[in-house]
Amino acid sequence: MLNWDVQEVRKYKDKPFDFKEKLDLAKELKERYPDIIDAKEVDIDGNLFNDRGLVISDVKVNTKVVVPSTRSLEPVELKLNFRINEAYNIDNIDTEEIDDYSIIIPIDEDNPTINVYESIIDNILLNIPTQVLTEKEKQDDVMPSGKNWTVISEDEFNQQKEEEHVNPEFAKLKNLFKE
Repeated sequence: MLNWDVQEVRKYKDKPFDFKEKLDLAKELKERYPDIIDAKEVDIDGNLFNDRGLVISDVKVNTKVVVPSTRSLEPVELKLNFRINEAYNIDNIDTEEIDDYSIIIPIDEDNPTINVYESIIDNILLNIPTQVLTEKEKQDDVMPSGKNWTVISEDEFNQQKEEEHVNPEFAKLKNLFKE
C-alpha cells in the first residue's frame, strides 16, 4: 500500500527502489473532499533512492477526477497528471544545510515508515483547481444571473468601483470639451 519500512528502503543504497501501482482512491478522496463526484483509478509510477541520509521520492501520478463546476455545479472531468518530489529524513540529519529539496518530511521514530500513499492523496487534492468550469462555460464566459442579481467578474467590479469614485462635479466637466 505504498508504505515502506525505513530498514527495507536502506537496503537499496546503490540503486533506486522502483514501484508501479494502480490504486483505487475514490473512497479516501471523497472522505477528505466531499465535493468529488467520482475518482478514476490512479496510475502511480515512481522510485525511492537514498541520498545523504534522505530518501528521495520521485512519483508520477496520473488520474481523472469528476468535480462540480464552480459556476453551475455541472460535473466536470479533470485530468490530473503531475509529479511528486519529496525527501524523507531517515537519519535525522540537520536539514537546514540542505536546500536541494523544498519538502523534507521527518520520519517518526516510533513508526519508521515512508508513507507515499498519504502523499499521493494529499497531492491529488492539492492539484484540483479552485476554479473548475465546463467547456461551454469556458467558451461562453457567461456569468450566472437571476432575478435582480448577476455575478460580475473582478475586472467589472473594479471598473464599477472606479466609476463610483468619480466626483460628480468633475463628471459634469468631462463632456465640456467633446467637440
